[in-house]
Amino acid sequence: MTSTTPPRQQPTKTASFIDTGLNNFQIWALQNPEKTFSKTLLPIINFIEGLVANAPTYLDYKRLVLGANFCCAGQVVMGEFAAIETALTSQQARTWRLGTTMLAKNHLPNQDIGERNVFLLALSDVEAGGSNDHEAFRRCLQDYITNDYAIARQQDATARELLDQLAADYIDMPHGLGGAFFSDDGRGWKRFLIRYLHYVLFGLNPNDKDTMDFLTDLHYTRLGTLRYFAVLSSLLEKLNIKGHKKMPELIDRTATIYEHSPAFANFDEQSDQYNGMTRRELAKLTTSIMSIAALQGPLHLGQTAMGDRRLPAYEGRNTSNIQPTDHWDGLDLDDRESVRLYLLECSRLSAPVSASHKIATDAFTVTITGREQTFPAGTKILIPMSLGLLDESFWGPTTYEFDANRENLCPYHMGFHSVGDRSAGRICPGKDIAMNMLMDVVITVGKARRFI
Repeated sequence: MTSTTPPRQQPTKTASFIDTGLNNFQIWALQNPEKTFSKTLLPIINFIEGLVANAPTYLDYKRLVLGANFCCAGQVVMGEFAAIETALTSQQARTWRLGTTMLAKNHLPNQDIGERNVFLLALSDVEAGGSNDHEAFRRCLQDYITNDYAIARQQDATARELLDQLAADYIDMPHGLGGAFFSDDGRGWKRFLIRYLHYVLFGLNPNDKDTMDFLTDLHYTRLGTLRYFAVLSSLLEKLNIKGHKKMPELIDRTATIYEHSPAFANFDEQSDQYNGMTRRELAKLTTSIMSIAALQGPLHLGQTAMGDRRLPAYEGRNTSNIQPTDHWDGLDLDDRESVRLYLLECSRLSAPVSASHKIATDAFTVTITGREQTFPAGTKILIPMSLGLLDESFWGPTTYEFDANRENLCPYHMGFHSVGDRSAGRICPGKDIAMNMLMDVVITVGKARRFI
């Protein structure tokens, strides 16, 4: 990089009393996890701030008022590009977190029935103290779900028909900010994602209306993702909001659909290379991955790229005034690389997945608000990919501007839990499938848009 912008170690705006107090308490509590106040108050902060921090501007604001390193949602945040790059390309110890959000351990596969943990996001890497379950179960997922057959299905006539139908829906339906094309569960963007991804990944018939209706209801209408969030999922179930009392039954039924899909037809039951992962375990794992990741990340990025989601209003910036669709309209839609860069820039400014996490395997020291702070082994550390994507010391003075041709966008993009294609084995296993789909969508819908 040619940028000479200095690292943002120090805050550039005065913190409020609440920001300072919350940060200082968490520093103390994380350094003294056995103290009564820590055990009492830190879980509350974990939950409340963990939910609030999902707002795309929250971590960026915290860095503005507290500096590059701070504490948030019961975790130490190291927000400089180099620290994030190191975290993403190193082995990781894990616990029950989804970025800043606490997860409900007893709702995750296969913990919901008291069996072994098969949830990839909560499994540690071997060199970080884990067994080799993460590596083995991920290999199983890749061999049966995100494999060459899935990539081939992306290029066949059925996938093309689904894309053409999406373009027709775009023309027929209101597709501006908040339009039915984006919000309707029966047609448009959400329905396309359900039909397309279940066809590509599992080989399910996208024209099986009953099955597609059921999967849409679980993953989108009932907000199935929330089933995996701590506290919130229990409240939804207790109050039966969005029919969440039935969620365990619906998740079990979904796993059965996946288990009997063409993708599982030749499953090698209890193979040593997969650490004996069973057909049912893989089905339960993929049910959670579809709800949490596969049907959420592309939903978010597609909304940004096609004009349904404004870019975040970062403090002191004009980012929210940028119209990505203006850039979409100017793209050469026959140049796939230009389309790829457009999508990467959309996701740089508005990351679909803002953060990940790891657990410190040794004590470590970090400078926070000008003072060195030492934390014990076992401390939770946030990996804020969104802050890496918005680090002016790396991206330079145009960081908060839209420039799909900016230097090093591909090799240093952090949007897929990696640095470009570099990781320590935890890069999103569906990256290529997701990007190929989104490029096809932007091209197909983009061409239809130009004839409206």
